[in-house]
Amino acid sequence: MVVGLDPILRIDKSSERAGRISMVNRLSHKKALRYTDSDYSWKEFDKSIKRIHIQHIKTKEDPFKMHADMVLFDDPKAKKPSLEEEVYSSGVDYRSLEGNKRKKEDSESEEEEEGESFDDSVRKRTIEFNRRLNKEPHNVQLWLDFIRFQDETVQGLNTGTAPSSKSNTASLNEVKLSIFEKAIDANPDNEQLILEYLKCGGQIWETLSLLREWDTMLKKHPDSIILWSNYINLRQTNFASFSFTQCVQIFEDAISILRRQMTSKRHNTYEDRENIESLMVYVLLRACLFMKQSGYHERAYSILQASVEFNLFQPELFKMSNEITTYESKVNSFSDFWDSEASRFGEEGALGWSEYYRLAQNGQAPNPPANVVTGEGMEDDIETLEDWLSHELIKEEKERMPLRMCQAEDDIVEEDPYRITLSDDIRSFLFNITSEEARQSLVYSVFVFLGLPYTPPDVGTNVHFSTDTFTHNDINLSRFWPSLINQTKHLVWYVSGVPMEPEHALVQNDPYNIPACYPVGLSELFAKHDTWYSCLGKQYLPSASDEIFTRNAFQQLLRVTPSSHLSIYYLSFESSCGHKLGRRLAKSLLKNQRSNLILWNAYAQMEKYHDRIDEARKVYLTVFSMYHTFPEKEQMIAPLLYAMFAKLELENNRPNEALKILASISDNKPYDEKTTVVSTPVILRAREYFLQQSAQLSILSDSRMERQAAFSIISCYALFEYLSTGITNALTVYENALSFIQDNQAERGYESEIVWVEYAWLLYRHANNKGGYKVNEFRKTMERALTLFPNNTIFISLFVWNESKSKFYNRVQTLFNNALRKDSNVILWLSAIYCELHKYQPYQVHAVRDLFERSIDSESSRSSILLWKLYIEFEMRQGNTERAKNLFYRSIRECPWSKELYLIGLRDFKGLMTEKELNELIVLMMEKEIRLRIPIEDELLN
Repeated sequence: MVVGLDPILRIDKSSERAGRISMVNRLSHKKALRYTDSDYSWKEFDKSIKRIHIQHIKTKEDPFKMHADMVLFDDPKAKKPSLEEEVYSSGVDYRSLEGNKRKKEDSESEEEEEGESFDDSVRKRTIEFNRRLNKEPHNVQLWLDFIRFQDETVQGLNTGTAPSSKSNTASLNEVKLSIFEKAIDANPDNEQLILEYLKCGGQIWETLSLLREWDTMLKKHPDSIILWSNYINLRQTNFASFSFTQCVQIFEDAISILRRQMTSKRHNTYEDRENIESLMVYVLLRACLFMKQSGYHERAYSILQASVEFNLFQPELFKMSNEITTYESKVNSFSDFWDSEASRFGEEGALGWSEYYRLAQNGQAPNPPANVVTGEGMEDDIETLEDWLSHELIKEEKERMPLRMCQAEDDIVEEDPYRITLSDDIRSFLFNITSEEARQSLVYSVFVFLGLPYTPPDVGTNVHFSTDTFTHNDINLSRFWPSLINQTKHLVWYVSGVPMEPEHALVQNDPYNIPACYPVGLSELFAKHDTWYSCLGKQYLPSASDEIFTRNAFQQLLRVTPSSHLSIYYLSFESSCGHKLGRRLAKSLLKNQRSNLILWNAYAQMEKYHDRIDEARKVYLTVFSMYHTFPEKEQMIAPLLYAMFAKLELENNRPNEALKILASISDNKPYDEKTTVVSTPVILRAREYFLQQSAQLSILSDSRMERQAAFSIISCYALFEYLSTGITNALTVYENALSFIQDNQAERGYESEIVWVEYAWLLYRHANNKGGYKVNEFRKTMERALTLFPNNTIFISLFVWNESKSKFYNRVQTLFNNALRKDSNVILWLSAIYCELHKYQPYQVHAVRDLFERSIDSESSRSSILLWKLYIEFEMRQGNTERAKNLFYRSIRECPWSKELYLIGLRDFKGLMTEKELNELIVLMMEKEIRLRIPIEDELLN
């Protein structure tokens, strides 16, 4: 019963809505027994029953406040004031026409309070939607809201005891499609509407009808990035229509159509060219990854090599656009280079197409590699299916790069023709790149293809590049699973003779091992695993041939696209391969770029990574003594040196030295480590210097050099305040910088994100080392960062680390649930699963399984090879081989191109399969044209 309402009215808890309460008349309807009782469900699904919805009235004062003597309720039967009193109190004469209108409106609202049935509500809202859409036919969001509203209307058709029938679902989708057609007629160029229309149709159309509709839409919108990427996703993941050859044809068609769009007159602007070229680079990357994952490594590498040579190493003659050097003539000339079998991009001794062309014109064309590759006769040692699998994996690791005709013996070509890639195999994937942004995308696509974590400059985690399901299957997850020691199951406890499991203990781990998704800077490139988030390089590569290819790629790319960003990635990679290699490269780079302070800083950080702290100090002291003689433009980066040197000393428990370094930035004299104490005048002078520099330099400047300098000044200033006055003033520096960014409406951009990362670093260091920082304040800061950058795993892991200090973990679950509801992507699912695995000791199996199941049910991540592999491994770790086998079959249905998943089935579940099942699996691999380097003989399946 509700105080103030008629006693016959009762709260109907079965139909509660957010923010309001439903009431029913207990006398006019039969009493409900229980929520699970079938006699109770009639109230939920009776569309004619009327309910009263009580809205929460916000009062100025809390009627339940502790110091009040009584609880006051509004009296609806209280005497209303006279008209004169109303005029006096409100200034409106209710005897006027306006007053009469107001009375009428009030009476209407009172009538509405009598109740509204489900049918009445649907009819009313439908009329309202139609009225608004007639007035606003170009309001796309309104159309989408109306379409989603159809899901609510169909609720009344359900029985309540069983899910809606297929006929009801089909009818609902037919209604949605008719609305979509009207919406598209009014907004024919809106990509979101078209995509949602095709997704809706995909639920009821047959495969051929769906593909025809996609073809129609792509012909009307051939330069749509969203439509092309979703169409490629459909063709790659549709089990019924998938085959390797047809899918490759889709990639070729996409590039061909986009190439034609480049030459059309309606795409003459630089922005149009940039968008189309960037889309072609993305399609190219997807094609290479697809071939690699299907087992066709040689062709994947060849296409990548050809695209880089064709655009980054082209002869000067073809850089000019004229009638003599047409696109066809350029392709023909490149085919001559390819068929000459000279060394190509990423290979030892590669000179590049441009140099080859120059030498060939002078009759000095270089010779192709001379080493001859022979068959190893591995097939003779295969007696069991285990032998075949072992030999297949060995050959795949060793034979990743394409062979030349002059290298291969005849028997190799006959047995496995895919080892050699001819010019005809790569010709359809060639296209011209003219924009600088697309050139950069092509460069960093090389590293994505290799599985390396190197991100392009000025690219944050709010872009599709950071969370793409199909380009994130090679994430390094070496520390994904908890230690087996920590997962030992405890003995069952008995309490009063009742067996009970012991309490799962919350674990507080280092936050650094979460899957990486964040802007990769100097701090991450040279960080040790136990100090900060680390992205080095070598550990991401599965084979020695990939390591060689990566090293050659860096050397050759730096010849044509020199940049400090690329150089420090190269130095980080070599450093991960060994200290001597890294040091040799650092000296080589500085020999030609002696005034490059970014390289000097990277050299010092590399020494620090290898625990050569004294050597790192020497590097910093050397550059401090001479950088004042460098060009003024180079000197702008000097604050970066001071910030990183101060961090180095702070990490080695020398806060006084760190303060001395930061204070010396305002003096014309170089830092002197022999100075004992930083005097008050020096601190005041340094603070004034930081204030002036912060005002002069803009972190949102168009100049990349100025942006870097401004960011370094902010880091120096915050660290200086932290060491001289405390954490509060240090955080104020970051807050001021973030306020400036927000005032310029750039709070979700890359510059904002790197400031937040520095903010988080200082806060974490203070909370972890000194303590005393409130858990609640840390939480609020990370929540603000995650509101802007929900995919940044630094912020996610620090939030989880902070929450692990308490016994309450519900905030972490709420964080992931909200984030996944807004944007379900593979990075968030991996992060949620990782955090659940490391939350308790031992972890809760059912909670982890639930997350895995939800991740592969999500439309955006169900085609992630990585998630399926982890889920199968998870069940194998639990000893649930039958469940894992079922997951295997589901995985190849969602990822029919993945050779790795097929091999997992043959490796882990062959003992559970009959001979018929094994035969069917092998036949399926052949139907889908998965690459097998060694044929499987029939006797191996017995």
